[in-house]
Amino acid sequence: MRILLVPLDDRPVTYTYPQLLLKSARVEPILPPRNLMGSLNRGAQIDELLSFCENAIAKFSPDAMVLCLDSLLYGGLITSRRSTEDLKTIGDRLERIKKWRSLHPMKVYGQSSIMRISDNYDNTEEKDYWKTYGRELFEWSACLHRLARREKMTPGLLEALERKIPESIRKDYFDTRLRNFTVNQMLLRSMVSQGANKAFLDYLVFSQDDSGTWGLNVGEKERLEAEAKSLKLEDKVVAYAGADEVACTLIARALIDSVVKSKGEAARPSISVRFSPDKAATVASRYEGQEIGATVEAHLQASGLNVNRNGAGNHSGNSFTLLVHGPAERQGDHITLPGLPDLSQIDTKQTVQSTLAELAASEHCIIADVVYANGGDPILVEELLKKPELLSKLKSYAGWNTTGNTMGSALALALAGWFAELKESESTLASASAKETGEIKEGALSRGGENYRAAGQVAQKTARLSEPQKQCLFTRLLDDWAYQAKVRKTLSGEPSTKLLAEQISPYIKEISSAICIEPAVRLSFPWRRTFEIEIGFEGG
Repeated sequence: MRILLVPLDDRPVTYTYPQLLLKSARVEPILPPRNLMGSLNRGAQIDELLSFCENAIAKFSPDAMVLCLDSLLYGGLITSRRSTEDLKTIGDRLERIKKWRSLHPMKVYGQSSIMRISDNYDNTEEKDYWKTYGRELFEWSACLHRLARREKMTPGLLEALERKIPESIRKDYFDTRLRNFTVNQMLLRSMVSQGANKAFLDYLVFSQDDSGTWGLNVGEKERLEAEAKSLKLEDKVVAYAGADEVACTLIARALIDSVVKSKGEAARPSISVRFSPDKAATVASRYEGQEIGATVEAHLQASGLNVNRNGAGNHSGNSFTLLVHGPAERQGDHITLPGLPDLSQIDTKQTVQSTLAELAASEHCIIADVVYANGGDPILVEELLKKPELLSKLKSYAGWNTTGNTMGSALALALAGWFAELKESESTLASASAKETGEIKEGALSRGGENYRAAGQVAQKTARLSEPQKQCLFTRLLDDWAYQAKVRKTLSGEPSTKLLAEQISPYIKEISSAICIEPAVRLSFPWRRTFEIEIGFEGG
């Protein structure tokens, strides 16, 4: 199987990790050169990116495409908020993309962001005026949404905010939002088949990152959902909290769709959900404007899994248990912002014991670690690393940034492993059949340059993972726990690779030993800030 992926931008979580995920699934990844993608301060080379995709479709005949449309239409996620290009220019690009289906029959999955509105004075990823009016724009946006919903507001609040924010800035911000929302409406309507013209996309995610409960972005999400319902597209369109993990979710959905197409609906994998503690489902999810349970539900829907509503699972390789390790009262945050309480030290000892007990009693487990935003729960991970018999039960782990980021990547890694096992089983059966007829050939299990031989595997259950699968799990543990929860705060905002290597080295050894991997790791700060690191593997 081949999947053509156009990432959201050139960050590790959007460019390199999804590629590693595809290799974990034994799927051949087709990606544009990284230098064509958008970055923090430059947009993607859009014309070259469009041409790359057209040439790749013709040359490789992919089985599916996963398109992060912000890259193709605006030049990337951040550029979508900064770009001043007009609607006609962007519409022309969309018309070009819509023709790709005629080049080769394939499934097409898309992501388009609902333009965020962040509650801070940080203009790193916004237009310049955010450093002066960011929080006022956030409040103004919330007031406009409340007004549209006929909600009660503090008398005079809207007028007071509009006096603080220059009219030219309000107009620029509103015009940019309107342009992007109009593009999202165009994408939605392109999913309706018209006569002989087949719908452009098979599945579309409208992603919403950094959101409060109220805001113009929330209003846009509600309008898009209502229009999807009126067009009878509820099964093909979803809008939910997330962004950087969406490509992983769509890859997972593409894998499931491929299996269901060939084997029938009975082959669709299922999942049972456990919250630890139970009330974690109703705790507010930071930066998402909703409860943790709502985010979990949306991501399960988007992935294409069957959800066992009665909570009963089985122990087959086609059924998973999702353990949502969450907060009891308030979600913490490993990042402490000025003027906000320090929520980086939460006592989770009791919850950890509950989660470990659930893990011990389950099979084929996925842990979505959402006790904190911006990193995993140190108490949980440290306990897991001490207990190899429990760690070996994990199909995947994630605990980074938001609940949505964690959910999408945790589910996707487990499903990549599931798909790889199916392919290996099919290859084994084919090899056995060929051997009976004297046709077996050395290297029959090798595909796309990736050799999945069993040599060197040790007795522990984690040894059953392929090298790319181990690398994915290693990446999540090193990034989400070791870096985000432990090392990042020691750097004092200084992206020093020397200091990073010194501080993180003991964690690399600990994780490597626990999951039976001996990686030669490269570490860097790709955007020259401490918000994210890149974890690369020599020879990868």
